Amino acid sequence: MSKLETVLEGIAFGEAPRWHNGRLVFSDMHTGRVLALNSDGTTELICNVSEQPSGIGWDQHGRMLIVSMKDRRLLRLNLDGTIEQVADLHGHAPWHCNDMVVSAQGRAYIGNFGFDLDGGGTFATTDLILVDTDGSARTVAEMAGRIETIRVQTPGAGMP
Repeated sequence: MSKLETVLEGIAFGEAPRWHNGRLVFSDMHTGRVLALNSDGTTELICNVSEQPSGIGWDQHGRMLIVSMKDRRLLRLNLDGTIEQVADLHGHAPWHCNDMVVSAQGRAYIGNFGFDLDGGGTFATTDLILVDTDGSARTVAEMAGRIETIRVQTPGAGMP
């Protein structure tokens, strides 16, 4: 039987882990950080997102996309280290945004809570949001509950 080993400490709430370019990249949402765990065990601060980072992915040009939960925005980390807004999702997400998956074509599919979960809000259905490569956003599906995980069986499959 294998022995479990701690490889990283000091994470408040790790979210949206993605394997990318030989390292594990993830959000530490309650500290506002996006981090990478390298194969040698070192960590790298990728960026800070003040309104809680959640889902992460990469667009067709290799730039990181980050869901900013509380202010319901999709952000892009440019190759020069600057962060810019790709889309404001207030018109599509009634409450905090959450996880995301990005298609091979660079389209982001973003889930959200749909209601104030922490504040005791009334359960409500929510929508799956598509942000296209030009930053336009639209609802592509109504869901029966909050969307917190989006699973794709084969990267890019069935996702235009």
